[in-house]
Amino acid sequence: MTADAMASEPLNVARAGSGDALVLVHGYLGGSSQWAAELQALGSRFDVIAPDLPGFGDSSHLVSPDRIEGHARAVLETLDRLGVQRFHLLGHSMGGMIVQEMVRLAPRRVSRLVLYATGPLGMLPGRFETMARSRERLAQDGVDATARRISATWLLHREASPHAQALGDLAAQASPQAAEAGLWAMERWDGRDQLPHITQPTLIVWGDQDRSYQWPQIETLWRQIPGASLAVLPHCAHALHLEYPEAFHRLLLDFLLGPGNRPKPPRAPGSNWHVAV
Repeated sequence: MTADAMASEPLNVARAGSGDALVLVHGYLGGSSQWAAELQALGSRFDVIAPDLPGFGDSSHLVSPDRIEGHARAVLETLDRLGVQRFHLLGHSMGGMIVQEMVRLAPRRVSRLVLYATGPLGMLPGRFETMARSRERLAQDGVDATARRISATWLLHREASPHAQALGDLAAQASPQAAEAGLWAMERWDGRDQLPHITQPTLIVWGDQDRSYQWPQIETLWRQIPGASLAVLPHCAHALHLEYPEAFHRLLLDFLLGPGNRPKPPRAPGSNWHVAV
């Protein structure tokens, strides 16, 4: 099947609320259901749209691209089908790579950009294991075991987290083809040259205990995207939207609604906010 044929297949979409469109793009082994709390909490202010990428979640029957650009085009085509021309855009993890590609392909369509627990280089230097090792273990152990093992690293307390079971169940929905293609797509992608050309107001969100994306990746985003703002949350890992949803939602509203409509800044339990602008 060609890349064009893959992109022409409609993606499953979760959608809620009304107002300006806010598109949430999940990452590797993710899916639209991971945004259930965001659909509910942000739907009073925004038309929240959360697609399942090809091969993941409820789009697991679709063939997954093995390039980040292929995913970006699939999301843009889905928004075209929905009649959504302009939108705020958030990408998590691999989804952060995808939204950077969406900005490159359709810069005039994106109002504000949130890069959440992501970076500009798909090789992920310092990741808990290399992409090659993940592919080896995927071939040895299968999708279910690999998905549950990897998704546990996204949580501060790993398998002991109350979110581990649901997150593992979602990750395990990925097709074997998508699980492998996603690793290749990330490893082949490098968005560093594009960063100075991102002109949208941009917020970078990162938990300082993230095991997938290390500080040098985050710092590169912050320093290379003109005028970008950075929020570093202490004692938070890769899936902080699940572990600290209220804080995450307030941070997004603060950025997306702009001056004059900002909620009171939140505090994660037992810690302080560290925000650099």
